[in-house]
Amino acid sequence: MKAAFTLVPSESKRLIGKAVAQMEEVKRANEKGYIILCGGTTNAYVGQELGLKINPARWTGGVCMRGLLCDTAEQDREAINAVIHNGQIVKMELVQALQDFHIETVVIKPANAVDPEGSVGIITAGFDGGTVARFIGTVTSTGLTLIVPVGLEKLVPSVRESAIYTGAKTLDYSMGANFGMYCISKARVVTEIEALKILAGVETKLVAAGGVDGSEGSVVLVIWGDEPKVKKAISIIESIKGEPPVGRIHKQPCKTCRYSCKFVGKDEEDLPAWLR
Repeated sequence: MKAAFTLVPSESKRLIGKAVAQMEEVKRANEKGYIILCGGTTNAYVGQELGLKINPARWTGGVCMRGLLCDTAEQDREAINAVIHNGQIVKMELVQALQDFHIETVVIKPANAVDPEGSVGIITAGFDGGTVARFIGTVTSTGLTLIVPVGLEKLVPSVRESAIYTGAKTLDYSMGANFGMYCISKARVVTEIEALKILAGVETKLVAAGGVDGSEGSVVLVIWGDEPKVKKAISIIESIKGEPPVGRIHKQPCKTCRYSCKFVGKDEEDLPAWLR
C-alpha cells in the first residue's frame, strides 16, 4: 500500500516528538540514566510527548524567527536545557548529569541543518560553543547516545560544506546574529522519515517541499509498506494534522544585543515593521 501527504513544520515537529519519545534508547535513559533535553522548539514537542508541560515558544535560546537568526528574550525563557529522570525534571545541571555517568543516558539536541548523508549542523552564536560545547566531549569520548530530532524543511546539500562558510568573526555583514556551525556526523538523526519508521514501520520518501498560505516550510512525503502499517501511519498523520504553529516568540532587544547584526543598538521603534 502507498500513500502521500503534506506536513507543515509544526506537524512535523509533533510527529518527530512522538517518535523520539517512543525510542527504546529514550525509555532506557528515563529508567536507568538521564535524558538531557537541550533547548529548541522541536525538543519542546519531545518534552511534551514525554509528559512535560513545556511551551515551545519559550523553550529555546537562539532561534530563526521573523526572517533572521536571533536570540529569545531571556526573561521569557522557561529553560534552555533540562535533565529528566523517571519522567520528571530533576534539579541538576547538564554537566552534573554527565558526570554522574550512566551509559544509558541520552542527549537530545535539535539541529538547524541535515543532509542526505545523515550529518547535522547545529548553529552556535554564543562565541563559546554554546550547549554543544558542554556535552560533545563527554558524548564522543564515552559513547553516549546523541539523538538529533530535525525536520526535513532543514535539508541542505552538505552540512560539512555549509559549516566551512560560517564563523561569526569571518562575516563582514550579518542581518541577524553572526554565527558558526558544528558539523556532527555521529548521531541518531530523527527526521520525519525515521519518525514514521519508528512509529509505524513504513518506508518514507521526501518528494517535494515548500508552499504558501500556511504551508511555508512544508514537506510532501510518500510512504509505502504492508497495508496495516501504512494504515497505522495514516492514522498517526491524521491525528496530528492541524497542529498549531509554535507561535510568536519574543526576541532580545536590539538595543542591547551582543551580536554584530545590522540592527544592533537600534530602538524597537526604529526597526522595520517586519522585525518588531
